[in-house]
Amino acid sequence: MTAEAPARIHRLAATLANQIAAGEVVERPASILKELLENSLDAGARRITVRLEGGGLDFLQVEDDGVGILPDDLPLALERHATSKLHSVQDLHAIATLGFRGEALPAIASVARLDILSRAAGCNQAARLQVAGGVVVIHEAAARAPGTTVRITELFFNVPARRKFLRAAPAELARNQKVLRQAALAHFPVAFQLYQGPRGLLQFPAATDAQGRAERVGGVLGEEFLRHAVYFELEDRGLRLSGWLGLPTHNRARGDEQYFFVNQRPVRDPVITHAVRAAYADVLYKERHPLFVLYLNLAPELVDVNVHPAKAEVRFRDARLVHDFLFHSLQRVIAEQRPGTVISTTPPLSSQPGPPSPANLPLPLRAPAVEEGQGDYWERLVAPAKSLGPMAPSLPDDALADQPVLGYALAQIHERFILAQNAAGIVLVDQHAAHERILYEKMKKSRQQNEIQEFIIPEYVHVSPAQMAQFEHAEIMLRKAGLEISVAGPGTLAVHAAPLGMNAESYGQTIARLLAEEGAWARGDEDELLAGLACRAAIKVNRKLSLGEMNALLRQLEATPRAGQCNHGRPTVIELSLGELDRLFLRGR
Repeated sequence: MTAEAPARIHRLAATLANQIAAGEVVERPASILKELLENSLDAGARRITVRLEGGGLDFLQVEDDGVGILPDDLPLALERHATSKLHSVQDLHAIATLGFRGEALPAIASVARLDILSRAAGCNQAARLQVAGGVVVIHEAAARAPGTTVRITELFFNVPARRKFLRAAPAELARNQKVLRQAALAHFPVAFQLYQGPRGLLQFPAATDAQGRAERVGGVLGEEFLRHAVYFELEDRGLRLSGWLGLPTHNRARGDEQYFFVNQRPVRDPVITHAVRAAYADVLYKERHPLFVLYLNLAPELVDVNVHPAKAEVRFRDARLVHDFLFHSLQRVIAEQRPGTVISTTPPLSSQPGPPSPANLPLPLRAPAVEEGQGDYWERLVAPAKSLGPMAPSLPDDALADQPVLGYALAQIHERFILAQNAAGIVLVDQHAAHERILYEKMKKSRQQNEIQEFIIPEYVHVSPAQMAQFEHAEIMLRKAGLEISVAGPGTLAVHAAPLGMNAESYGQTIARLLAEEGAWARGDEDELLAGLACRAAIKVNRKLSLGEMNALLRQLEATPRAGQCNHGRPTVIELSLGELDRLFLRGR
């Protein structure tokens, strides 16, 4: 039996090589649009118009007013790895442009019919190049104002198998709109237009000031998002984070309204995803997703964008630094949005996404630190209210301006909600959710600062055999959460020390209830354990409160981080202004 001769190695034809490369770059019309938009933006365009037919399957055109392409360079633009954006290996380590690989145009031309019309700035005449399946059909002089027009027709006409994987025209149109919205959010000074046939679908005028940028964000995510988002800017160690962060109570079932840009490039990155999720961990209702438009800017050499041909992924030189900066920054912004906080949705006049600036950036989100006390919880809770004096059903007008942000309690509704009046209108507070957040934040801070209260006389708790078994399983996690508990005898536990927040008796009763529930220990997370303790120890429905207790609870809530939501993400406070109350009663009509 004779062995077969080995297959000979040969070079692939340029057309075939381009079609293989196109599989990484050109997935659908939206990926073509992304590449062409990046070319236009790198060319300094200030106005970009996109025209589609059949969701981009039949026709896709991008027209810009950028610097254009020199006539002699036009054929070279269709060769793989031919680009004006890189000149040396050193440039690859600090990429400052959106495009750089020189693969997009040849990849597109290999699987579609492509027509480029371009006139470079300073040239008297434009040039036109027409390509079908990677083969140049026409190269001629033409007329055009400075800029470039790229027209794509009959996508995948020579690889019909690829076209079968595309979706219907409406679905492809939606993807194209998403790409244009991303570009509009990343490049405020540029005007964008999108047409489907003769119908205009999206139009974003150039946004050159703070109000214009806020309006563009509202045009993409909706005015409702702007009403429930806060604008912020933070900078540390060469990293700058800014943008609009949606409040936890304004969320969605899907994470499809989340926009994150690294140096104006829309990216998907596990480091970023994990940091954002961790920042919202104990304020967002489970299985819900926040909304945000965030911009991370850092020196180009600190991030590698040459990870995948689609350029949607990045790799950070110091991923831990980036993760911690994102997590702590977002956590701080969320924590400082307390009831009554004035929300800013408009960036400062000089602010816009861009490279890091050494100038000191404004930090508009500051709030007083939470003060911790000692002793019995209810004694501490009621103490601030003792100086308020007797509460009257109404307050004099001249006192309204000096009211606390949550006002003063007027009544308790069905022993479940606190009704208060402030300078703006009325406030409704869920007493259980509010107290739950207060307790949780106190216990977390106590554990983090190692401020554990030791009980002179331990609190003894009688437990069942099942609860004792659960304790033995969870003893290490209890200790990490700041709880010192020991076995004092058959069926008896002794609580020796715990985080600040409750007295020994309250901790003993709450831990016993927690040990009776298997679900409380499912993930083995110390924060989740403290959240469970806070939930079970918080004021329950049907607990009657005095005016002093209600006012004390309001004052505590005003000084608590993340006070807008309970530990499960439910709102703690609902405020109705006088204007909203007037509209409810049709006043002024």
